[in-house]
Amino acid sequence: MVTHTILFAFPDDMSPADRDEFFREGTQMALDSGLVLSYRHQPSIPLVSGVQPVFVPSAMAQIQHADLDSLRRYLTHPPVAEFVRRWQARFPYRAVSVNTEDLPIPTSAP
Repeated sequence: MVTHTILFAFPDDMSPADRDEFFREGTQMALDSGLVLSYRHQPSIPLVSGVQPVFVPSAMAQIQHADLDSLRRYLTHPPVAEFVRRWQARFPYRAVSVNTEDLPIPTSAP
């Protein structure tokens, strides 16, 4: 399995209702694609620190795929491009992503 994790930095004028709509539509689009095993999202928990970060995420989404090929096909799936185009036009957001292979959790010997 492969997980595609996206960190989103939404603009301040994007309301909580807009974010809910963004993730509701994104979840439905992802699951309807037939290329996704699961889709989950969560808001970020901001912490005050003395460090000035380069990127401050508002939320994250994790999309699980059966394999790297299904992830590649999902990223070029026309509804994904349309979703990004439409939401970027409404609320220009920034995003960074990372892809990871889900390794089995080791079990301890009895």
